[in-house]
Amino acid sequence: MVRQWSGREARALRDAKRMSIREFAAHLGVHERLISKWEAGGDRVHPRPVNQAALDTSLARSDDVVRARFAALIDQPSSDRSVPGFDARQGSAHVGQDIPAQASYSSDADLLALVDTGAMRGDALAAISERDLIMAAAHEASDHAGRAEGTNVGATMLEQLDADVTRIANEYVHVPPVPMMVEMLRVRRRVYRLLEGHQRPADTGHLYLLAGTLSGLLANASTDLGYVDAAGEQARAAWAYAELCEHNGLRAWTRGMQALIEYWSERPRRAVLLAQSGQQYAESATSQVRLHNIEARIWSRLGSTADAERCIRSADSARDGSSSDTLHDEVGGVFGFNQPKSHYYAGATYIHLGQAQPALEATHRAIELYSNGPTEQRSYGAESLARVDSAAAHLINGSLDGAAEALQPVLQLAEDKRIAQLEERLTGLRQRLTHPEFREAVQARHLDERIEEFCGTTAAKGMLPPDSAR
Repeated sequence: MVRQWSGREARALRDAKRMSIREFAAHLGVHERLISKWEAGGDRVHPRPVNQAALDTSLARSDDVVRARFAALIDQPSSDRSVPGFDARQGSAHVGQDIPAQASYSSDADLLALVDTGAMRGDALAAISERDLIMAAAHEASDHAGRAEGTNVGATMLEQLDADVTRIANEYVHVPPVPMMVEMLRVRRRVYRLLEGHQRPADTGHLYLLAGTLSGLLANASTDLGYVDAAGEQARAAWAYAELCEHNGLRAWTRGMQALIEYWSERPRRAVLLAQSGQQYAESATSQVRLHNIEARIWSRLGSTADAERCIRSADSARDGSSSDTLHDEVGGVFGFNQPKSHYYAGATYIHLGQAQPALEATHRAIELYSNGPTEQRSYGAESLARVDSAAAHLINGSLDGAAEALQPVLQLAEDKRIAQLEERLTGLRQRLTHPEFREAVQARHLDERIEEFCGTTAAKGMLPPDSAR
């Protein structure tokens, strides 16, 4: 029995058990740094009572061989328990000191430290047990391999996280943004916690891809709620994760998201460059179509009809391709870019160019495809924006009746689905209603009042207490 444990006795027990610091720490249920602190302090350091009890229990449960080794080590003077010239606290021999021929060692760690210092030469080698050397090398290999094989991520967990991301990406197009944002954050926090642990390199890359897709989803949700700066930050994180896992699908999608953020931030020329740079990573037809449509929309804001129409033609050509990628085509949802969304983007582009007829045709096709397509793929945001653009095209043609009819479903949209882009587009529509041709029209005034009332409560404002939303 030990009356009071110090770092010296703790070291002796570890050596007697032939354990590494890592193994001994796990055995006692303490941190490795605490073991190192005890041993470095020697006789001067005494563990806390709870750890004294743990050491008592460890010794009591040891077999006779371990207890005999422990007793022998305790009886030795401290200076004899390690190799002369070897500092057990530092784990290495002092540079410049000779290793005597009768070198001794009390653990695998001491022996391997001698190997590191080049001490295994000359007469010193004769003092080393061949078996000890071979076994120390074998133990080190198995210990390291065991740590390398250890993982906090299993195949089932990754499958569940993949399923969560796919579900969120697809539900988002028809569910209000705020509750979906909470779900995105919950799943990403789980991914972050897993990344703090240890897993195989391939699984680490998989987790980075998940973190990147979730950051992309959060960027999209942030723009829908009107927080463009926050969206930019999320998009930069998504890009960093895409680089870490070297996933071209995520790289291409994120460049498109960043281009849209710059576009909404009134930096269209930088937006064009980002959309164009995304094409070098676009390996699927869907990603190419999306980036061409985004670029067309930006060129229309810059007033370049030729460039906008060139990009629309390129998008049409790219859609005939058969290539696909996991993010755009298998996960889909927010990451997808189907036919109705492509028509919606074309409609927005023609509105900026002031071309009413092609805008009407594109928006009508988008609305028709959304209305008649699968419910789970019906994006209320894109469909509503297409209807606003259709109303704008009708106003360009001088048709108040057409504009009012197009807006009817939009103005009935639930408050928690009134995304920020709708308020922005409707504000532009109100400006069209001030044109001289509509100034005296009662219907124009009524429509303007309804739009003003609609914009008074958006999804983002609904997140705040009444006093804060004013």
